Amino acid sequence: MQSEVEVAQGRKQESGVPAAVRAELEAKLSAGSLELPLLPGVAMEVTSAAAKEDVDTRTIAEMLKRDAALSAHVLRIVNSPVYSPRAQIVSLQQAVARVGAIKIREIALVIACRTGVFKAKGYESEIDDVFRHSIGTALFAQEIARNTRNNVEDAFLCGLLHDVGRPVLLQALVTLLREAKVQVAREAVLGLVDELHESAGSALAKAWTLPETVVSALARHHSAEPDKESVPVRIVSLADRFAHLAAEASPLTSEALSGHPALAALEIYPDVLDKIVKRASVVKDTIGALS
Repeated sequence: MQSEVEVAQGRKQESGVPAAVRAELEAKLSAGSLELPLLPGVAMEVTSAAAKEDVDTRTIAEMLKRDAALSAHVLRIVNSPVYSPRAQIVSLQQAVARVGAIKIREIALVIACRTGVFKAKGYESEIDDVFRHSIGTALFAQEIARNTRNNVEDAFLCGLLHDVGRPVLLQALVTLLREAKVQVAREAVLGLVDELHESAGSALAKAWTLPETVVSALARHHSAEPDKESVPVRIVSLADRFAHLAAEASPLTSEALSGHPALAALEIYPDVLDKIVKRASVVKDTIGALS
């Protein structure tokens, strides 16, 4: 039975997402007309500049200064126990010199995603969980890439963005349901988002002109057979599993991951697996600092 508030608002109560709303959402995805968020310009500039071998600390610091909020977040994170500063870091140039341009790139990307992408009104708690999981996946993807001699920076980016389709779809779906004046069970909304988030994530990666390796990882990280996919997909698939288990289990064990098909495909043998598993506590601490 509808509540008086719902009747007053003229809304219908539905157990699932109406077919018409689902069709409109899928049509927007297919046509590439889904409204997609943009990363702040400064974060994109820092990301691009930090990838260059000859970049200096002054250049990165000057870029960061143009975004006061981003600068404040960077200084807060660099001064956190995770980065163990011997003395308080008070300038952006000190911050870049302390942790390096690549680490600043990662921090800037995390902050930009949190403030500009990972949000959906009414689903703040779920988005917080997705964001923390995304950081964990990024950090584990780094560890996997480092131990298998693959591109560490690409692995971090793929891991960080692998679930970015979830907040994008939630934003779009909340808007469509409001326009249709329909209320839907929370589980049904999240279920549809889970079903379509890979497509939305790859669409966002294309819109941001990210490398094809990132587009592929976002589009196929839930592949049933990751061992038959590209290396970035295998890494993200395994890192995703690492991150989920690390959030659930204390302590994380190698046995919990032993059956994952990407292990053999990436040639991760028991000694290497143990080494990555032992990084779980560091990953958890870093998630706390970045989120």
